[in-house]
Amino acid sequence: MEPDDFLRTTQVRHKKLVGEVLEKLYRQGDIVKGTFQGFYSVRAEQFLTEKERQADGSWPEIYGEVVELTEENYFFRLSRHQEWLRELIQKQPSLIFPEFRAKELLGALEKPLPDLCISRPKARLAWGIPLPFDENQVTYVWFDALLNYVTGAGSGEGRLGDWEPAVHVIGKDILVPAHGIYWPCMLRALGLPIFAKLLVHGFWTRRNEKLSKSTGNVVDPGELSAKYGADAFRYYVLREMALGHDADFDEGALAARRKGELAHELGNLLQRTGSMIGRYREGRIPVVTTPDPVSEGFRDTVLHSLRKWDELMKSYQIHLALGELWKAVQAANQLIEARAPWKLAKDPAKSGELDATLADAAAALELVLLEAACVIPETAEAGLKQLGYAGKTGAREKDWPSWPTGQGGRLLGDITPLFPILEEEKRAQE
Repeated sequence: MEPDDFLRTTQVRHKKLVGEVLEKLYRQGDIVKGTFQGFYSVRAEQFLTEKERQADGSWPEIYGEVVELTEENYFFRLSRHQEWLRELIQKQPSLIFPEFRAKELLGALEKPLPDLCISRPKARLAWGIPLPFDENQVTYVWFDALLNYVTGAGSGEGRLGDWEPAVHVIGKDILVPAHGIYWPCMLRALGLPIFAKLLVHGFWTRRNEKLSKSTGNVVDPGELSAKYGADAFRYYVLREMALGHDADFDEGALAARRKGELAHELGNLLQRTGSMIGRYREGRIPVVTTPDPVSEGFRDTVLHSLRKWDELMKSYQIHLALGELWKAVQAANQLIEARAPWKLAKDPAKSGELDATLADAAAALELVLLEAACVIPETAEAGLKQLGYAGKTGAREKDWPSWPTGQGGRLLGDITPLFPILEEEKRAQE
């Protein structure tokens, strides 16, 4: 997956779409003029309610100066859609992942929803997109920002007809009310299908405390990627966090996963397999026409791991999916230990077993690396090159998962460590 567009809400295509949406909803009575009276944060440029107050009655520091305000604005009639939305989430809680977030959303829908103020006077906020039916008002924040999903859909030209239900990946802090309430109600008012799913991720903490620049509790992805490698950092993040829940960052755990699962298990498997193919079979993967019983059992194990990996990825359980994929790596290492190619190579009568072991290990590596490319792309590319694989990652064969058939006789590339030992690991060994 690669980015194919860059969207800004200041672009002409987006402004045009927002104008068309505002006009449509105004004409059908979903946007009406009204008066707002209450509290307003000058710093955050947002209206506040009593629920934002602290226990002592003061406003949180993040809001800065808070003033009482009375002004005319336009409102999206959110209340029209509340009962529909509540029934929808009750019937289809799987629209939200993880599903416990659906309960959070339903809790927010228990009380009557106020209509959503979607405009500000141009005299106070000059940079917004003008309302097509009132030149003195501009639209504001979420009603503008959420429509960017439609702007980028399909042709990317900002056409309502291009919208297709998507999976939105969002932080838990913008589920309620923005994505969980405003957005589906907006889509319904526009006569568009709602999103396919809201994938709501948790927050990373460090030492079980919130990440914060002001307190110095920070994690620098750039520094960690430079030290451990971008692939190792990406693998750790996806392997460590149960998507939808919070996770606590631990550099020691990152180092351990790099050294263990990546270097020792995956990297060492390629190093051993490649070296033995070079030593015993002149650098070419052996041709095996009929698998023996040990090979058949091993292949079943690997293909089962791939199917479980696929199943878990489709259900957004990435950390568990990687665990299943790595079972194939572990099985290949166990195969090598059990069949001991270095012993088989000493007995000409065991030549067929040696071929089967080396070919099976190389095939398992190819299957794993092709799938792991979405998590460790640079490593997968380097590993496949060492295996002499000339194809591309991404597209699966129609009969996936199936055992590779075109490896036999392929010449390997130069075998080098996928995850070289780190300097601090070297010092620790001295």
